[in-house]
Amino acid sequence: MVARLLFLLALLLPLPAAAQEGPSSLEGSWALEIAGAVIFRFDLDRDPKSGEWLGTWQRPESFASDGDHFAKIVMPAKILRSMAGVVDGDSVEVSFNDPRPGAIPDIFRFRLIDPDAAEMTYVGTGLDPYVMQRVRPDTELGPFKEGVTYARRLPRTSGPPDKLDPLPALEPRPEPEPSEQPVPANPSDFRLPPGAPIGR
Repeated sequence: MVARLLFLLALLLPLPAAAQEGPSSLEGSWALEIAGAVIFRFDLDRDPKSGEWLGTWQRPESFASDGDHFAKIVMPAKILRSMAGVVDGDSVEVSFNDPRPGAIPDIFRFRLIDPDAAEMTYVGTGLDPYVMQRVRPDTELGPFKEGVTYARRLPRTSGPPDKLDPLPALEPRPEPEPSEQPVPANPSDFRLPPGAPIGR
């Protein structure tokens, strides 16, 4: 009888902080995929002892981007480990060091949309959130085609509700020939607030 009472009491006691923190369903691998090419992969995990969130960011060795377009992608992939991970309400924020002189850390906020999709916000850039898909932990970046700019299209969000654009399919956009457009896509064409992934 005493053992049963102790067991019931244990169930009523608050859980340790490590067990309470954060949406554990965010644990796993998440990919930013545009037109069949995986641009980034994030792996989120939580330390079972401390409860701290940890992450890795797998990205191309270098690329040019304004946050919505990704071009001049150079492989192989590079893996960065997070500096810190914190819970913010129903979201998890992980930060990564940017070793460039004067650069600020890259901070990404993840929020679960459904079991296989998450919204990822690139904190401090003003960019629209990205939709990340749950993937296998061995998912590789790419495949990338030379001379292709991978562009995500965003729906129009103002105007009468019945006239709003649906979320269109994301497709790779080949860079134009010099005869079609005198200024080809290159890192100096992209403009972003500080902290955005330009010329990585």
